[in-house]
Amino acid sequence: MTPIVAWRSLMAVVGLAACAAPCQPEWNIALDSPGGALLAGWGRAADDAWLVGGGLGQGRARIVRWTGQPADVAAALGVERGETLWWVWGSPEGTVWMVGERGLVLRGPADGSEPLAIVEPPAPTEATLYGIWGRGDDDVWLVGGIANQRGDLDDDLVLHWDGERLVRVALPRRDAALFKVWGPDGDDQLWVSGESGTLWRYQDNAWTDHALATAASILTVHGCGPDEAYAVGGRHVWQWDGVGWGEVSGLPSFALAAGVACGDDEVLVVGAQGVRLRKDRRTGAWHDDQLAPFMDHDLHGAWAAPGGELFAVGGDYLIPAVDPRGLIARHGCP
Repeated sequence: MTPIVAWRSLMAVVGLAACAAPCQPEWNIALDSPGGALLAGWGRAADDAWLVGGGLGQGRARIVRWTGQPADVAAALGVERGETLWWVWGSPEGTVWMVGERGLVLRGPADGSEPLAIVEPPAPTEATLYGIWGRGDDDVWLVGGIANQRGDLDDDLVLHWDGERLVRVALPRRDAALFKVWGPDGDDQLWVSGESGTLWRYQDNAWTDHALATAASILTVHGCGPDEAYAVGGRHVWQWDGVGWGEVSGLPSFALAAGVACGDDEVLVVGAQGVRLRKDRRTGAWHDDQLAPFMDHDLHGAWAAPGGELFAVGGDYLIPAVDPRGLIARHGCP
């Protein structure tokens, strides 16, 4: 082999090794623009996602389509409404659902090929639907209420979609707005969180009260399986181990935890003033990303994409703004 050929062969090997080397994931801001705060995200892949929010009384519903780059698409999908959208979820069959203020429910193809259609609630309501999750197109759960720390007729609101219509599901009364709903795949249990420590478990057609001893609202509940789930609210993070809920200790100081998502390898907690805490599920270690880099934004929702990328969304949702800004922060390879 000549020296030139040998050199080229060596460089080829070095190049392949460099390509195979794992990257160092980092945070970057993928969107920071007016048009409404972003409150939630869901997708089928890291380049195929939906993010929703709105003006919170200062503008219209906001829908952002993420395909590796963000695009505002509410008008293109026929959604020109004043209600803010609070959560988004998609079924395995390929339907995307969005819920929000005054009982607004939207659904349509998850590929964005058709306008979104309105799904009528069982009765007119002033309640906000804050959360949605399901197992398929004929088994979708929606939760909400009026978040004012007092009892309202539209509190303790649980709706179920059976493939044809929405019906209200009876829940033991706590006079609490409900914020999120989630359940593990391959299991019949369901978790619902809400105001003042509210936490319900639905299994075997019965509700069990798992309320936590806190005055904080449980803003989000999400998990990885029947024996690993997380709930966040106030300055607290709780974990379900299949037997009971316990508060996670040893975390760094943070302002407010608002969202949590469980991914293949990591758990992400987000919140006010740029809170980003990541848990390595293999080692159990928590990593504080609040200064990596510092983000002077309030984060609300977390989403873990298949393959490991993490997304945090938020913006001007805690402090009123004339034209609220929306934010998408992404953690992944540059």
